Amino acid sequence: MKKSLFILFHFILSVNLFAQINVMSKKIFLDSLNREVTSENYSYTRVITNYSQKSVRYVVTDFYKNGRKKMTGSTLDRDILKKDGEFIYYFKNGSKESVINYKEDHKEGKEINWYENQSKKCEKQNLWNSKTKTLQTLILNFWDENKNQTVVDGNGEYESADNFITEKGTIKNGLKQGLWQGNDTERNITFTENYDNGVLISGIKIDENNIKTSYSSLNKKQTAKNIQR
Repeated sequence: MKKSLFILFHFILSVNLFAQINVMSKKIFLDSLNREVTSENYSYTRVITNYSQKSVRYVVTDFYKNGRKKMTGSTLDRDILKKDGEFIYYFKNGSKESVINYKEDHKEGKEINWYENQSKKCEKQNLWNSKTKTLQTLILNFWDENKNQTVVDGNGEYESADNFITEKGTIKNGLKQGLWQGNDTERNITFTENYDNGVLISGIKIDENNIKTSYSSLNKKQTAKNIQR
């Protein structure tokens, strides 16, 4: 009888504890564009720990559908992701993808990236200018997939593939220098750009219809001047 009461007591205690954890945390479903969706068509889930308690920071963790972590770090706002401090990102297989530091939702400080096989890919230094609201990223060291280091102490040849965009060129003192070439598979364009000390001087992009467009740092994301094919 005592044994049955003991088991019942621990069962009730476990249920209450689980209920408290659920009340304290919040779970939402997100699609691939970070938009909140229903549980029927989500890409991953997000759990905000201690959601019901007022706090300076809240631990936020994203999970893939396979249950493994996608991202973990701290947010200054429990309802809007405002990154602050160290964030760790993971590949779907559970291996570490990157460690990035943030300050009030802006990259600030050291950043390290790995390939999926866990060989080191890149070391960067992010510098956020709060006055001009601009981010400068210094490429400190870079290794290709064959573990060959092609950028050493901020100087060398760099190649990146970020989602739909691939590009390659020279790094000098941590910044882009000279001619850079790349392509954007999402927009079906190729581009050639010229940099000086990390600043875009000029660029030309060619779309799928072979239409060339010139641009500079002043109008890259706004209007551009068309030139003949």
